[in-house]
Amino acid sequence: VEPEHLHVTLKFLDEITEEQRGRVEALLRQVAGGEPAFTLAMEGAGAFPSVNAPRVLWVGLRQGRETVVRIAQAIEQECQAIGLRREERPFSAHVTLGRVRSPKRQDELVKRLQTAAWEPPDPFQVTALTLYRSDLHPSGPRYTVLAEIPLTPR
Repeated sequence: VEPEHLHVTLKFLDEITEEQRGRVEALLRQVAGGEPAFTLAMEGAGAFPSVNAPRVLWVGLRQGRETVVRIAQAIEQECQAIGLRREERPFSAHVTLGRVRSPKRQDELVKRLQTAAWEPPDPFQVTALTLYRSDLHPSGPRYTVLAEIPLTPR
């Protein structure tokens, strides 16, 4: 994933109408209004479904994780209230670093994942929730900001 595209997905919406987008933006404003800005720190790299069969490479969250989970749960609940599809999988607070496109050289990748030394970046402030549109292209996803909703300043 390109560095400028790194993010924590709180809720994947799939295809939505313009009316639904407006309702999602409103519910994000409601959720964000009750949350102060917070510090987020990353820790521990891993893979879905597992390090031995990686398809998605990720890094977990440490400081701020509980806040991220709480916000994601509030968004999920509010999205259900406006008739959007419920996520079946449990929420996993993480940042996607990359996707495995081919099983070629998977053994080499697994070895590297098991032995890689990783230094997390410095903790940073989360000050807003962002609603993105994601368009998939052969070179990877392209993200368009549809709305940026500030959290309550501290």
